[in-house]
Amino acid sequence: MQTNIGAKLDSWADLGTYILAFIAIALFKWSEIKPHSLMLYIFGGITCLSYLLVFAKFKGLIGLHTYMFKLTGYMQGAFIISLFVWRFHLLPYYISIAWGTLACIEEIIIILILKEPRTNVKGLYWVLKNKNR
Repeated sequence: MQTNIGAKLDSWADLGTYILAFIAIALFKWSEIKPHSLMLYIFGGITCLSYLLVFAKFKGLIGLHTYMFKLTGYMQGAFIISLFVWRFHLLPYYISIAWGTLACIEEIIIILILKEPRTNVKGLYWVLKNKNR
C-alpha cells in the first residue's frame, strides 16, 4: 500500500540518512575521503540544489522515488558500509558518487518538468511518457 504521506515520510527519512552519513564520514573517515572530496562536494551541492528546488516549487518534499535514486541508495549504502567495516576503495566511491550525481540531475529535470507534485514517478522516461498523454 502506498500513500502520499508515506512517500513524504520516506523522503524525510532519506534526507536524514544522507545527513547522518555525511556527518559520520566527516567525523570518522575524512582523512581517507579528503584527497577525493571534490566529487563529494559536487554531489552534495547538486543534492542540496534538488532539495532547494523542490521546496521552492512545491513547498516541501514530494517523494519522487526514481529508480536511479533507489539504486544510488544501494550503491552508496554498500560503499559506506565497506568504508566503515573494511577501508576506503576508490572505484566504488567514484561510481556511487557519479551515479548519485546523475540521479540528482534527473530529479532536478523532473522537478522542473512537473506542474504539480507527484510521488513515485519512477524516472524521467516515465514522466516524459506520461506528459504526452
